[in-house]
Amino acid sequence: MRKKFTLSTAALFLLFITACKKDNDKGPLDGNWNFTSLQVTGTSTAQYTESGTVYKSVTTSDYTTSDNKGTVAISGGSMSSKGLAYSVDTDFGYVSYEDDVETDEGTMPFTFTLPASSSVSSFKLIGTDSIYFPSGGFGTIGGTPTQSTASGGRYALSDNKLTITLKVNQTSTDNSTGVAVQTHQVATATTTLTRQ
Repeated sequence: MRKKFTLSTAALFLLFITACKKDNDKGPLDGNWNFTSLQVTGTSTAQYTESGTVYKSVTTSDYTTSDNKGTVAISGGSMSSKGLAYSVDTDFGYVSYEDDVETDEGTMPFTFTLPASSSVSSFKLIGTDSIYFPSGGFGTIGGTPTQSTASGGRYALSDNKLTITLKVNQTSTDNSTGVAVQTHQVATATTTLTRQ
């Protein structure tokens, strides 16, 4: 009888340890979250050459999204967004140059609505405050996908709020107008999520 009791106790203890280990494997960000906002500060420089003259336009932005919708599920190094949507209604500042001589400056309205979209991104946590997306982060910034290239940044967890701040540094070339326009975008994007 004592032997059976000892084996049963050992089996229960092993089961308890295994269950606790699974709970401990849960990451600090794991859970279901509501998308609260995206705050973006950035600069975009577009430049092209025509008839020997270099034309350049530098646009600056600083905005926080509104009409935020959607959820984000985080589990086991995977971040899945569902129904992510927001609106932007702001003014951008701009300065135009010809051969590095300023020709114009001012502001222009910018409105954008991200239709409900879903995505899945893998990530790795580094230390206690850094996050790395090997294939890029989730979502878009003013219509520009942030999923295209590897990106890293910081995260902060406070009570039921999670903020993820990513640095974006992208260069692209557009030949659709028959002239090669090179665009360089540098931005800081902070996504805020609230735990469900």
